[in-house]
Amino acid sequence: MKSTVPVFPAQSLPCAACLLVSIACTDTSRVPGAEGADVELNAVIEEMYTAGTFSGEDWETFGRISDVDFDAAGNLHVLDEGNYRVVVLDRDGALVRMFGSQGEGPGELSRPTSAAILDDGRLVVYDMSFPGALEVFDQEGSFIQSTAVDPLEGMPGELLLPLDGDRMVTTGGLKIRMAGQAEPDEPAEDEHLRDIDVFSLDGSQKEVLYRAWNLPPAEQVEEFTATNAAGQNSFSLGLQRMRAFRPPLHIGVMADGRVAVVDSVGYTVKLIGEDGTVTGMIGRDIAPEAVTEAIQEAERARQIEALSENAGATVRFLGGTDVASGEAAEQLREQMLPMVENMLFPEEIPVVAGIAVDFEGRLWVARTAPGGNGDGPIDIISPEGDYVGTLPSDGPRIPDAFGPDGLMAFVETGDLDVPGVRVIRLVSLKR
Repeated sequence: MKSTVPVFPAQSLPCAACLLVSIACTDTSRVPGAEGADVELNAVIEEMYTAGTFSGEDWETFGRISDVDFDAAGNLHVLDEGNYRVVVLDRDGALVRMFGSQGEGPGELSRPTSAAILDDGRLVVYDMSFPGALEVFDQEGSFIQSTAVDPLEGMPGELLLPLDGDRMVTTGGLKIRMAGQAEPDEPAEDEHLRDIDVFSLDGSQKEVLYRAWNLPPAEQVEEFTATNAAGQNSFSLGLQRMRAFRPPLHIGVMADGRVAVVDSVGYTVKLIGEDGTVTGMIGRDIAPEAVTEAIQEAERARQIEALSENAGATVRFLGGTDVASGEAAEQLREQMLPMVENMLFPEEIPVVAGIAVDFEGRLWVARTAPGGNGDGPIDIISPEGDYVGTLPSDGPRIPDAFGPDGLMAFVETGDLDVPGVRVIRLVSLKR
Protein backbone atom coordinates (compact mmCIF):
# COMPACT_ATOMS: atom_id res chain seq x y z
CA MET A 1 0.00 0.00 0.00
CA LYS A 2 1.61 3.23 -1.14
CA SER A 3 0.83 6.91 -0.96
CA THR A 4 0.33 9.61 -3.52
CA VAL A 5 1.63 12.45 -1.42
CA PRO A 6 3.95 14.26 -3.81
CA VAL A 7 7.61 14.30 -2.75
CA PHE A 8 10.03 16.47 -4.70
CA PRO A 9 13.67 15.89 -3.69
CA ALA A 10 14.65 17.93 -6.73
CA GLN A 11 12.94 20.90 -8.36
CA SER A 12 9.99 19.87 -10.53
CA LEU A 13 9.47 21.58 -13.86
CA PRO A 14 6.39 22.41 -15.93
CA CYS A 15 6.87 21.31 -19.52
CA ALA A 16 5.06 21.11 -22.81
CA ALA A 17 4.55 17.32 -22.62
CA CYS A 18 1.03 16.94 -21.23
CA LEU A 19 -0.89 13.75 -20.51
CA LEU A 20 -4.04 12.91 -22.48
CA VAL A 21 -7.18 12.49 -20.33
CA SER A 22 -11.02 13.10 -19.90
CA ILE A 23 -13.78 12.85 -17.28
CA ALA A 24 -16.63 10.36 -17.28
CA CYS A 25 -19.96 11.56 -15.88
CA THR A 26 -22.29 9.12 -14.16
CA ASP A 27 -24.91 9.07 -11.46
CA THR A 28 -23.17 8.90 -8.10
CA SER A 29 -24.05 8.28 -4.50
CA ARG A 30 -22.24 9.92 -1.63
CA VAL A 31 -20.40 7.68 0.78
CA PRO A 32 -20.87 8.85 4.40
CA GLY A 33 -18.22 11.41 5.39
CA ALA A 34 -17.90 13.94 8.17
CA GLU A 35 -19.06 17.50 8.42
CA GLY A 36 -17.92 20.05 10.96
CA ALA A 37 -14.88 20.33 13.21
CA ASP A 38 -11.97 17.90 13.35
CA VAL A 39 -11.91 15.13 15.95
CA GLU A 40 -8.24 14.89 16.92
CA LEU A 41 -6.52 11.50 16.94
CA ASN A 42 -3.40 10.67 18.94
CA ALA A 43 -1.04 8.21 17.29
CA VAL A 44 1.04 5.79 19.35
CA ILE A 45 4.07 4.74 17.31
CA GLU A 46 7.04 2.44 17.76
CA GLU A 47 10.40 2.90 16.02
CA MET A 48 11.37 -0.31 14.21
CA TYR A 49 14.57 0.23 12.20
CA THR A 50 16.42 2.39 9.71
CA ALA A 51 18.39 1.13 6.71
CA GLY A 52 20.86 2.92 4.47
CA THR A 53 24.38 4.10 5.14
CA PHE A 54 27.27 5.78 3.36
CA SER A 55 29.76 3.10 4.35
CA GLY A 56 28.65 -0.39 5.31
CA GLU A 57 27.64 -3.71 3.85
CA ASP A 58 26.90 -3.74 0.13
CA TRP A 59 23.17 -4.28 0.64
CA GLU A 60 22.76 -1.23 2.89
CA THR A 61 24.46 1.27 0.56
CA PHE A 62 21.61 2.38 -1.66
CA GLY A 63 22.12 4.28 -4.90
CA ARG A 64 18.70 5.85 -5.45
CA ILE A 65 15.53 4.44 -3.90
CA SER A 66 12.70 4.73 -6.41
CA ASP A 67 10.06 2.65 -4.56
CA VAL A 68 9.36 0.65 -1.40
CA ASP A 69 6.68 -2.02 -0.80
CA PHE A 70 5.71 -4.33 2.07
CA ASP A 71 4.56 -7.89 1.52
CA ALA A 72 1.94 -9.61 3.67
CA ALA A 73 4.61 -10.93 6.06
CA GLY A 74 5.97 -7.43 6.74
CA ASN A 75 9.12 -7.81 4.62
CA LEU A 76 10.13 -4.55 2.99
CA HIS A 77 11.15 -4.58 -0.68
CA VAL A 78 13.42 -1.64 -1.54
CA LEU A 79 13.71 -0.88 -5.26
CA ASP A 80 17.24 0.49 -5.55
CA GLU A 81 17.24 2.18 -8.94
CA GLY A 82 20.81 3.39 -8.52
CA ASN A 83 22.13 -0.17 -8.12
CA TYR A 84 19.61 -1.94 -10.43
CA ARG A 85 18.36 -4.29 -7.74
CA VAL A 86 15.76 -5.11 -5.11
CA VAL A 87 16.80 -5.39 -1.46
CA VAL A 88 14.43 -7.30 0.84
CA LEU A 89 14.51 -6.65 4.61
CA ASP A 90 12.65 -8.50 7.36
CA ARG A 91 10.58 -6.89 10.13
CA ASP A 92 13.75 -6.22 12.14
CA GLY A 93 15.60 -4.60 9.24
CA ALA A 94 17.89 -7.57 8.58
CA LEU A 95 18.74 -8.59 5.03
CA VAL A 96 16.58 -11.38 3.62
CA ARG A 97 17.81 -11.36 0.02
CA MET A 98 18.91 -9.21 -2.91
CA PHE A 99 18.10 -9.81 -6.55
CA GLY A 100 18.28 -8.01 -9.87
CA SER A 101 21.16 -6.87 -12.04
CA GLN A 102 21.90 -4.24 -14.66
CA GLY A 103 21.01 -5.13 -18.22
CA GLU A 104 18.29 -5.12 -20.85
CA GLY A 105 17.38 -8.80 -20.93
CA PRO A 106 14.47 -10.58 -19.22
CA GLY A 107 14.68 -10.05 -15.47
CA GLU A 108 17.46 -7.48 -15.81
CA LEU A 109 16.95 -3.81 -14.97
CA SER A 110 18.14 -0.68 -16.75
CA ARG A 111 15.87 1.99 -15.27
CA PRO A 112 13.53 0.55 -12.61
CA THR A 113 11.12 3.31 -11.61
CA SER A 114 8.21 1.69 -9.74
CA ALA A 115 7.04 -1.59 -8.25
CA ALA A 116 4.00 -3.37 -6.84
CA ILE A 117 3.50 -6.54 -4.78
CA LEU A 118 0.55 -8.68 -5.88
CA ASP A 119 -1.72 -10.52 -3.46
CA ASP A 120 0.20 -13.78 -3.91
CA GLY A 121 3.53 -12.13 -3.09
CA ARG A 122 4.94 -11.75 -6.60
CA LEU A 123 6.85 -8.52 -7.17
CA VAL A 124 6.29 -6.53 -10.37
CA VAL A 125 8.95 -3.98 -11.32
CA TYR A 126 8.38 -1.49 -14.11
CA ASP A 127 11.63 -1.00 -16.00
CA MET A 128 11.44 2.18 -18.07
CA SER A 129 13.90 1.13 -20.76
CA PHE A 130 13.05 1.34 -24.45
CA PRO A 131 10.88 -0.53 -24.94
CA GLY A 132 9.82 -0.81 -21.32
CA ALA A 133 8.72 -3.96 -19.52
CA LEU A 134 6.97 -5.20 -16.40
CA GLU A 135 9.46 -7.63 -14.85
CA VAL A 136 7.87 -10.22 -12.54
CA PHE A 137 9.70 -12.03 -9.72
CA ASP A 138 8.42 -14.70 -7.33
CA GLN A 139 8.55 -14.54 -3.52
CA GLU A 140 12.14 -15.85 -3.53
CA GLY A 141 13.33 -13.24 -6.02
CA SER A 142 13.51 -15.58 -9.00
CA PHE A 143 12.56 -14.13 -12.37
CA ILE A 144 9.24 -15.43 -13.76
CA GLN A 145 8.20 -13.41 -16.79
CA SER A 146 8.54 -10.14 -18.65
CA THR A 147 5.57 -8.25 -20.12
CA ALA A 148 6.44 -5.61 -22.71
CA VAL A 149 5.14 -2.05 -22.35
CA ASP A 150 4.80 -0.06 -25.57
CA PRO A 151 6.03 3.51 -24.89
CA LEU A 152 4.13 4.71 -27.96
CA GLU A 153 0.88 3.69 -26.25
CA GLY A 154 1.88 5.17 -22.88
CA MET A 155 3.99 4.16 -19.89
CA PRO A 156 3.04 3.64 -16.26
CA GLY A 157 3.51 6.62 -13.97
CA GLU A 158 5.73 6.75 -10.88
CA LEU A 159 3.06 5.08 -8.71
CA LEU A 160 2.06 1.46 -9.40
CA LEU A 161 -0.75 -0.06 -7.28
CA PRO A 162 -1.95 -3.68 -7.48
CA LEU A 163 -5.47 -4.68 -8.53
CA ASP A 164 -6.89 -8.18 -8.75
CA GLY A 165 -6.43 -10.33 -11.82
CA ASP A 166 -2.70 -9.61 -12.36
CA ARG A 167 -3.46 -5.96 -13.06
CA MET A 168 -1.99 -2.69 -11.81
CA VAL A 169 -3.38 0.83 -11.79
CA THR A 170 -1.28 3.95 -12.23
CA THR A 171 -1.58 7.62 -12.99
CA GLY A 172 -0.76 7.84 -16.68
CA GLY A 173 2.90 8.29 -17.53
CA LEU A 174 4.62 9.55 -20.63
CA LYS A 175 3.60 8.68 -24.16
CA ILE A 176 6.52 8.76 -26.58
CA ARG A 177 6.02 10.28 -30.03
CA MET A 178 8.57 9.20 -32.63
CA ALA A 179 10.18 11.61 -35.04
CA GLY A 180 8.09 11.79 -38.19
CA GLN A 181 5.00 10.40 -36.49
CA ALA A 182 1.94 12.23 -37.80
CA GLU A 183 0.31 14.76 -35.47
CA PRO A 184 -3.50 14.66 -35.18
CA ASP A 185 -5.19 17.15 -37.52
CA GLU A 186 -7.22 18.61 -34.66
CA PRO A 187 -6.21 17.79 -31.10
CA ALA A 188 -9.09 16.54 -28.96
CA GLU A 189 -10.63 19.14 -26.67
CA ASP A 190 -9.93 16.96 -23.66
CA GLU A 191 -6.36 15.90 -24.45
CA HIS A 192 -4.98 17.98 -21.57
CA LEU A 193 -6.81 15.82 -19.02
CA ARG A 194 -5.10 13.06 -17.01
CA ASP A 195 -5.38 9.31 -17.56
CA ILE A 196 -5.63 6.71 -14.85
CA ASP A 197 -4.40 3.56 -16.61
CA VAL A 198 -4.59 -0.17 -15.95
CA PHE A 199 -1.75 -2.44 -17.08
CA SER A 200 -2.07 -6.23 -17.19
CA LEU A 201 0.55 -8.96 -17.03
CA ASP A 202 -1.23 -10.95 -19.78
CA GLY A 203 0.28 -8.68 -22.42
CA SER A 204 -2.99 -7.03 -23.43
CA GLN A 205 -3.02 -3.35 -24.34
CA LYS A 206 -3.29 -0.94 -21.44
CA GLU A 207 -6.75 0.37 -20.61
CA VAL A 208 -7.83 3.82 -19.47
CA LEU A 209 -9.88 3.25 -16.33
CA TYR A 210 -10.84 6.88 -15.78
CA ARG A 211 -10.02 10.28 -17.25
CA ALA A 212 -9.46 12.82 -14.52
CA TRP A 213 -10.09 16.54 -14.54
CA ASN A 214 -7.32 19.04 -15.15
CA LEU A 215 -6.94 22.73 -15.85
CA PRO A 216 -6.52 23.72 -19.50
CA PRO A 217 -2.83 23.73 -20.41
CA ALA A 218 -0.88 26.92 -19.89
CA GLU A 219 0.63 28.47 -22.95
CA GLN A 220 4.19 27.62 -23.91
CA VAL A 221 6.20 30.71 -23.12
CA GLU A 222 9.82 29.75 -23.71
CA GLU A 223 12.03 27.22 -25.45
CA PHE A 224 14.88 25.73 -23.44
CA THR A 225 17.93 24.21 -25.13
CA ALA A 226 20.73 22.65 -23.08
CA THR A 227 24.26 22.88 -24.43
CA ASN A 228 27.34 20.84 -23.54
CA ALA A 229 30.89 22.04 -22.86
CA ALA A 230 31.57 22.13 -26.61
CA GLY A 231 28.57 24.39 -27.20
CA GLN A 232 26.57 21.66 -28.90
CA ASN A 233 22.85 21.27 -28.27
CA SER A 234 22.07 18.38 -25.89
CA PHE A 235 18.25 18.50 -25.80
CA SER A 236 15.40 20.96 -26.09
CA LEU A 237 11.99 21.26 -24.50
CA GLY A 238 9.19 23.79 -24.38
CA LEU A 239 8.54 25.49 -21.06
CA GLN A 240 4.98 26.26 -20.09
CA ARG A 241 4.13 29.21 -17.92
CA MET A 242 4.71 28.20 -14.30
CA ARG A 243 1.62 27.44 -12.20
CA ALA A 244 1.30 27.56 -8.43
CA PHE A 245 -0.95 25.18 -6.48
CA ARG A 246 -1.71 22.90 -9.40
CA PRO A 247 -4.85 20.76 -9.02
CA PRO A 248 -3.83 17.35 -7.67
CA LEU A 249 -4.16 13.88 -9.10
CA HIS A 250 -3.97 11.25 -6.36
CA ILE A 251 -5.07 7.61 -6.38
CA GLY A 252 -5.41 4.72 -3.94
CA VAL A 253 -6.97 1.26 -4.07
CA MET A 254 -9.75 0.60 -1.56
CA ALA A 255 -10.29 -2.75 0.16
CA ASP A 256 -13.23 -3.54 -2.16
CA GLY A 257 -11.08 -2.97 -5.27
CA ARG A 258 -12.46 0.43 -6.21
CA VAL A 259 -9.92 3.12 -7.07
CA ALA A 260 -10.05 6.29 -4.98
CA VAL A 261 -9.30 9.40 -7.05
CA VAL A 262 -8.71 13.03 -6.10
CA ASP A 263 -8.62 15.39 -9.08
CA SER A 264 -10.30 18.57 -7.87
CA VAL A 265 -9.64 21.67 -5.79
CA GLY A 266 -12.32 20.76 -3.24
CA TYR A 267 -12.43 17.96 -0.68
CA THR A 268 -13.85 15.18 -2.86
CA VAL A 269 -12.56 11.62 -3.18
CA LYS A 270 -14.23 9.78 -6.07
CA LEU A 271 -14.59 6.00 -5.94
CA ILE A 272 -14.14 4.46 -9.40
CA GLY A 273 -15.54 1.01 -10.17
CA GLU A 274 -13.98 -1.60 -12.43
CA ASP A 275 -16.02 -0.32 -15.39
CA GLY A 276 -14.66 3.22 -14.94
CA THR A 277 -17.82 4.78 -13.50
CA VAL A 278 -17.97 6.88 -10.35
CA THR A 279 -19.83 4.70 -7.85
CA GLY A 280 -19.50 6.93 -4.79
CA MET A 281 -17.76 9.88 -3.18
CA ILE A 282 -16.14 10.67 0.16
CA GLY A 283 -15.95 14.26 1.28
CA ARG A 284 -15.83 16.68 4.17
CA ASP A 285 -17.20 20.19 4.45
CA ILE A 286 -13.81 21.88 4.24
CA ALA A 287 -13.54 24.80 1.83
CA PRO A 288 -10.39 25.59 -0.18
CA GLU A 289 -8.28 28.49 1.08
CA ALA A 290 -8.43 31.67 -1.02
CA VAL A 291 -5.14 32.76 -2.59
CA THR A 292 -4.25 36.22 -1.29
CA GLU A 293 -1.48 38.58 -2.40
CA ALA A 294 0.47 37.61 0.72
CA ILE A 295 0.21 33.92 -0.23
CA GLN A 296 1.36 34.73 -3.76
CA GLU A 297 4.44 36.56 -2.50
CA ALA A 298 5.27 33.78 -0.08
CA GLU A 299 4.94 31.15 -2.81
CA ARG A 300 7.21 33.09 -5.17
CA ALA A 301 9.79 33.35 -2.40
CA ARG A 302 9.57 29.59 -1.73
CA GLN A 303 10.03 28.79 -5.42
CA ILE A 304 13.07 31.05 -5.70
CA GLU A 305 14.56 29.60 -2.51
CA ALA A 306 14.02 26.04 -3.75
CA LEU A 307 15.68 26.80 -7.08
CA SER A 308 18.62 28.48 -5.35
CA GLU A 309 19.06 25.76 -2.72
CA ASN A 310 19.06 23.06 -5.40
CA ALA A 311 22.03 24.61 -7.20
CA GLY A 312 24.24 21.73 -8.28
CA ALA A 313 21.45 19.17 -7.86
CA THR A 314 19.28 17.61 -10.52
CA VAL A 315 16.16 19.16 -12.01
CA ARG A 316 13.22 16.86 -12.80
CA PHE A 317 11.03 17.42 -15.84
CA LEU A 318 8.57 15.54 -18.05
CA GLY A 319 6.34 14.92 -15.05
CA GLY A 320 9.27 13.84 -12.87
CA THR A 321 10.32 10.92 -15.07
CA ASP A 322 13.48 12.48 -16.45
CA VAL A 323 16.24 14.61 -15.00
CA ALA A 324 18.76 17.21 -16.04
CA SER A 325 22.00 17.34 -14.08
CA GLY A 326 25.29 19.17 -14.10
CA GLU A 327 25.60 22.05 -16.55
CA ALA A 328 22.20 21.35 -18.13
CA ALA A 329 20.52 21.62 -14.72
CA GLU A 330 22.22 24.96 -14.05
CA GLN A 331 21.17 26.31 -17.46
CA LEU A 332 17.60 25.20 -16.85
CA ARG A 333 17.57 26.69 -13.36
CA GLU A 334 18.78 30.05 -14.65
CA GLN A 335 16.00 30.16 -17.21
CA MET A 336 13.37 29.18 -14.64
CA LEU A 337 14.19 31.85 -12.04
CA PRO A 338 12.74 34.80 -14.01
CA MET A 339 9.64 32.72 -14.78
CA VAL A 340 8.72 32.68 -11.09
CA GLU A 341 7.67 36.33 -11.19
CA ASN A 342 5.23 35.60 -14.02
CA MET A 343 3.78 32.51 -12.32
CA LEU A 344 0.06 31.82 -12.67
CA PHE A 345 -2.02 31.64 -9.47
CA PRO A 346 -5.47 30.09 -9.05
CA GLU A 347 -8.18 31.63 -6.92
CA GLU A 348 -8.00 28.79 -4.38
CA ILE A 349 -5.48 26.30 -2.97
CA PRO A 350 -6.52 22.62 -3.40
CA VAL A 351 -7.68 21.09 -0.11
CA VAL A 352 -6.18 17.61 -0.58
CA ALA A 353 -2.41 17.15 -0.71
CA GLY A 354 -2.32 13.34 -0.98
CA ILE A 355 -4.10 10.07 -0.24
CA ALA A 356 -3.23 6.47 0.59
CA VAL A 357 -4.95 3.29 1.78
CA ASP A 358 -3.38 1.32 4.64
CA PHE A 359 -3.33 -2.45 5.19
CA GLU A 360 -6.49 -2.18 7.30
CA GLY A 361 -8.34 -0.60 4.37
CA ARG A 362 -8.52 2.86 5.94
CA LEU A 363 -8.21 5.87 3.66
CA TRP A 364 -5.68 8.51 4.73
CA VAL A 365 -6.37 11.97 3.29
CA ALA A 366 -3.60 14.53 3.76
CA ARG A 367 -4.85 18.11 3.71
CA THR A 368 -2.89 21.08 2.43
CA ALA A 369 -1.39 23.28 5.14
CA PRO A 370 -2.45 26.94 5.44
CA GLY A 371 -0.86 28.99 2.70
CA GLY A 372 0.01 25.83 0.80
CA ASN A 373 3.27 25.42 2.70
CA GLY A 374 4.34 22.51 4.90
CA ASP A 375 2.42 19.58 6.32
CA GLY A 376 -1.30 19.79 7.01
CA PRO A 377 -3.51 17.49 9.11
CA ILE A 378 -4.45 14.00 7.94
CA ASP A 379 -8.02 12.66 8.00
CA ILE A 380 -8.57 8.95 8.59
CA ILE A 381 -11.61 7.42 6.86
CA SER A 382 -12.87 3.90 7.64
CA PRO A 383 -13.16 1.25 4.88
CA GLU A 384 -16.91 1.97 4.92
CA GLY A 385 -16.30 5.65 4.18
CA ASP A 386 -16.97 7.02 7.67
CA TYR A 387 -14.85 9.74 9.23
CA VAL A 388 -12.70 8.36 12.09
CA GLY A 389 -10.71 11.43 13.09
CA THR A 390 -7.79 13.66 12.21
CA LEU A 391 -4.07 13.39 12.91
CA PRO A 392 -2.58 16.82 13.69
CA SER A 393 0.08 18.39 11.49
CA ASP A 394 2.84 17.29 13.87
CA GLY A 395 1.63 13.67 13.88
CA PRO A 396 2.79 10.80 11.64
CA ARG A 397 2.75 11.61 7.94
CA ILE A 398 1.46 9.40 5.13
CA PRO A 399 4.34 6.98 4.49
CA ASP A 400 5.82 5.85 1.20
CA ALA A 401 4.46 2.39 1.97
CA PHE A 402 2.03 0.82 4.44
CA GLY A 403 2.55 -2.69 5.75
CA PRO A 404 0.71 -5.19 7.95
CA ASP A 405 0.35 -4.66 11.72
CA GLY A 406 0.73 -0.90 11.34
CA LEU A 407 4.15 -0.92 9.62
CA MET A 408 4.99 2.30 7.77
CA ALA A 409 8.09 2.99 5.64
CA PHE A 410 9.49 6.42 4.82
CA VAL A 411 12.19 7.02 2.20
CA GLU A 412 14.55 9.62 3.63
CA THR A 413 17.82 11.31 2.76
CA GLY A 414 20.36 11.46 5.56
CA ASP A 415 23.71 13.14 6.04
CA LEU A 416 25.89 13.42 2.94
CA ASP A 417 22.67 12.93 0.90
CA VAL A 418 22.68 9.21 1.73
CA PRO A 419 19.34 7.59 0.76
CA GLY A 420 17.72 5.35 3.35
CA VAL A 421 14.47 3.99 4.75
CA ARG A 422 12.97 4.54 8.20
CA VAL A 423 10.35 2.04 9.38
CA ILE A 424 7.94 2.64 12.26
CA ARG A 425 4.86 0.82 13.52
CA LEU A 426 1.56 2.53 14.22
CA VAL A 427 0.49 0.84 17.45
CA SER A 428 -2.86 2.59 17.82
CA LEU A 429 -4.98 5.63 17.00
CA LYS A 430 -6.84 7.09 19.97
CA ARG A 431 -9.35 9.91 20.25
